[in-house]
Amino acid sequence: MTLTQMFTIKEFTGRHMLVTIVSFFAVVLAVNLTMTWFALGSWSGLVAKNGYIASIEFKDKQEDFARQQALGWKSRLRVESGHVVFVVKDSSAKAITGLSIIATAKRPITEKGDITLSFTEQRPGEYMAATPAKPGQWQIGINATGPSKELFRKEYRVLVKPLN
Repeated sequence: MTLTQMFTIKEFTGRHMLVTIVSFFAVVLAVNLTMTWFALGSWSGLVAKNGYIASIEFKDKQEDFARQQALGWKSRLRVESGHVVFVVKDSSAKAITGLSIIATAKRPITEKGDITLSFTEQRPGEYMAATPAKPGQWQIGINATGPSKELFRKEYRVLVKPLN
């Protein structure tokens, strides 16, 4: 048996080339459309609703941050057994009591399902709220106002595990 008898060589025609090129671009187009659909359905991509207003407010935010740094407060946030626990102390590790806390829990990738958390002081410097109902990643923004009207703001990213 000769080599030409073992293998049948078919001619590569213009039709084969056309099918190859059309198939390649069809796959590329399908992948791009799928990725676009997922991107548009998950997050708007906007960080600020209005960039002009955000740039004007930037100076005020810098001043607020400098005032907060001058306070020297240290804080922690943890999730344990169905509760979010916020602990705050001053620069000398003394518990800060009497804070009025407004907190929101948001999903990091969507604007839907924001939750307001209600913190109550359990022990000196330790504030507790119920965890967000749904498990997963949450971004919790704390706005705490002290007895002397000092303002403390901080954002935390936490993982809420399903209750078993």
